[in-house]
Amino acid sequence: MENVLLVLFDVESEAYQAFSELKSFKQNEKTQIAQIALVKNESGNVVIKDSIDFDDATHDYATIGGIVGGLLGIISGPIGVILGYGIGTLAGAASGSFTDSTDNTLIEDVAKKLLDGEVGVLALVHEDDENVLNHVFAPFKTNIMRWNAISVGQEVELAGQVQDELYDKVQEDLSARRLEHLKEQGSDVADAIKATFARLGKKK
Repeated sequence: MENVLLVLFDVESEAYQAFSELKSFKQNEKTQIAQIALVKNESGNVVIKDSIDFDDATHDYATIGGIVGGLLGIISGPIGVILGYGIGTLAGAASGSFTDSTDNTLIEDVAKKLLDGEVGVLALVHEDDENVLNHVFAPFKTNIMRWNAISVGQEVELAGQVQDELYDKVQEDLSARRLEHLKEQGSDVADAIKATFARLGKKK
């Protein structure tokens, strides 16, 4: 099954160690890792500390695309901020290994679980047996969650469309309101600016 994993760590250094081990994980037909990202909540912003896309020949750690990159883009974008990361439904898609996440979307769980200062590993994987990757994380204090990758991909795609529509709507409304505001209060603004410099001139 193709899954998206979210692994939250109690100890930050252990997250870095586990991420390093995943980089050198010996893949086979039964267990494959496509994308991984090490993320941290820094004052409410989910920041990518390191990442790798095994399907990208460049293996550029600075960037990551696909489902993981798209998901992180939504989480840190306007939709995530406005809705507190709680978009989509993914009803019944979650199959948490060590936590019951069936009522939440991945985006909601990242917001609720990845608190300020905490770190986690996000991964797109194929696994016939969940115990293989669970074993990788077993030495660490973690909370592991899984979601069906297709459902997550659909949610990310839908969220991206909503985000684009929201941006267009905001731009449209902002332009319309700006024109209306200028018509109604243009003279007031001009008078206020002139008054400001007039007061400054008297202080000389």
